[in-house]
Amino acid sequence: MADKIHFHTNGRTDFDLVLENHLENITKKEGYIYYEIVKRNFNTDGGNFLGVLLEIDVKGKTTDGEKETNLFVKKEIPFEKITVLDSKVMFRKELFVYIDLAKVVTHLQDSAKVPDEDRFKIAKAYPESNEEILIFENLAKKGFKTYGKFDILPLKYIELAIKELGKFHGISFVIEQRMPEFYENKIKTQKSPFNFNDDWKGLMEKIFLYTANLLGGETKRRIEDYLPIAIKKYPMYDNDQTSVRCCLSHVDYHFANILVKENDGEPVEVITIDYQLLDYGCPLRDLLFFIYSATSKDFRGEHMVHLKDLYFETITRYLKYFDMDIEDVYPRKDFEKVYKEWKDYGLIRTLYTSIFLFPPDSGLDVSKLSLSELPYEPSPEVQERVRGWIEEFLEDGYL
Repeated sequence: MADKIHFHTNGRTDFDLVLENHLENITKKEGYIYYEIVKRNFNTDGGNFLGVLLEIDVKGKTTDGEKETNLFVKKEIPFEKITVLDSKVMFRKELFVYIDLAKVVTHLQDSAKVPDEDRFKIAKAYPESNEEILIFENLAKKGFKTYGKFDILPLKYIELAIKELGKFHGISFVIEQRMPEFYENKIKTQKSPFNFNDDWKGLMEKIFLYTANLLGGETKRRIEDYLPIAIKKYPMYDNDQTSVRCCLSHVDYHFANILVKENDGEPVEVITIDYQLLDYGCPLRDLLFFIYSATSKDFRGEHMVHLKDLYFETITRYLKYFDMDIEDVYPRKDFEKVYKEWKDYGLIRTLYTSIFLFPPDSGLDVSKLSLSELPYEPSPEVQERVRGWIEEFLEDGYL
């Protein structure tokens, strides 16, 4: 019989007991004869809002010898006052990706003999996962990490993330053609989880007006004039499923949700995590949000065209494994048209989510505060990013 599980923590909670049952099932499947379990809280530098994160190491012996299994656990944080999002809905979305979608993606890529370097990858989740607890392999133990919120991100990393995004959208187009019933019932039904209510508007007003006062002058007036436009346009962008080419969209595609592995300091591989905001909508939202949240104005001035082309070329290349022509799926002229028309999505989304992208080191207490009650006091580093976003959208005529 396996030894009793030992949690290295002060006291036991109901969550510990539930998790213990899940871990007991995992240890049985992994063939442990005896083992010990060590649990640690996972620090996200203030960047996690939607779940309690734990690292768990199972160490012991099987009939084949010594063994170690490294797990990563996410537990739902119920919201007390935030009604913009429903934590249970978000957990169901992640469960769909890691359990259901992962099987479909693996099957399709295996059937098409897509080589490992060109596959879209989904982290391994254990079937013990449910709508309250998600259990994954711990990718940190395989050398993956996230960059810090103020790190200067290497071009190579940005390129790898853009390629991974292209493959994610590409596999959605493949599912639409190869598995139409699954697509209709499981993908097109992925609605935006947001409730754009007065609490959301309160946060938008707080951040836009703070930014207006920060920059002052004629820019202040333009931002103030743009605020009601942004409040009207953003829900339209998020809920639009008819006027643009749609597919499965991550919606929260930024540096904190894209793990990277390095070799001698050079990024060599990325993998996407955190699908809690998943929906069916315009794929360019993911592209624009990632680029604007991850790069500086000068970087975009030098590389924006290249990154946009790289994204489209990646989808084109990926679809060829499935004998699909990008022009039949997402014609380049349509892509360019939507890119131009929707570019201000990048401004609205990055500005209002800057409070979450670059939180204070102490984090934000979303479990007890409403969105409009969250403190917005951007650091000098964040203010510099904000200036870059505003200047660019002024230059492009969106403000």
